[in-house]
Amino acid sequence: MKRIFVAAAALGTVVLAGGPSYAQVTEDSMGKVVPVHLYICNFVGRKGPSDLNKVIANWNLYMDERNSTNYAAWTLAPYHYGGDNTFDVAWLGVYTDGNALGAATDQWLAEGAELRDDFAEVLDCVAHLGMASAMYKRPADTGTPATGIITIMDCKLNEGHRYEDIQAAEVEWAEHMTRSGSTAGTYHWFPQFGGGNAEFDYKVVNAYASYAELGADWERFANGGGRAASEETFGDIDECDDARVYVATSRRAAQIR
Repeated sequence: MKRIFVAAAALGTVVLAGGPSYAQVTEDSMGKVVPVHLYICNFVGRKGPSDLNKVIANWNLYMDERNSTNYAAWTLAPYHYGGDNTFDVAWLGVYTDGNALGAATDQWLAEGAELRDDFAEVLDCVAHLGMASAMYKRPADTGTPATGIITIMDCKLNEGHRYEDIQAAEVEWAEHMTRSGSTAGTYHWFPQFGGGNAEFDYKVVNAYASYAELGADWERFANGGGRAASEETFGDIDECDDARVYVATSRRAAQIR
């Protein structure tokens, strides 16, 4: 498995604060699992980012009025992508836990009709996906940047391997990356809602505060011995496709983990 741009679900330590870089990983290698959801969208007609920013400003007022502190959100813009991965913008949201997911969704369905209409005037969303996110490596403790970078790959376990095999490998790889100086956060996202017959077992996601930090990991992998370490760590446990890269803009911060 290639681990150069492997993997939010978070783009900074406002959602993953404290401790060593892999301290949140528990003995079963999963860490605290939190709900993640993604809207995959295109702009309507001649609408664009400035129109979306206005709606998001009103949405943040809605969240402030309800004293919401258990939900973080980003918008994602494609940067490196293939012909079958084209969309204008994605909305990435992360809840502190399943109870927060349930309560916030009930409230949104009951009270958010006007805002939902406002969003629909700007965005045509073709998919709404729900996933579970487990953290394997926390990002550097530098706070949530206004913008950041995430990479996402789809991965499948090879025959004869169980998820426990990849758990152990990810923990070992996280320790290697930390020793090497990587600032990335690493997560697995598992499909739950909305996707239908998913052609992957999990998504591997890396979160960076900047493209410079992603580039530093690229150099560690290509010319710093990372490729050989990756092959030794992961072997033939799983297969992943090429990573897509997205520029992420923080829209609402919260203490998730």
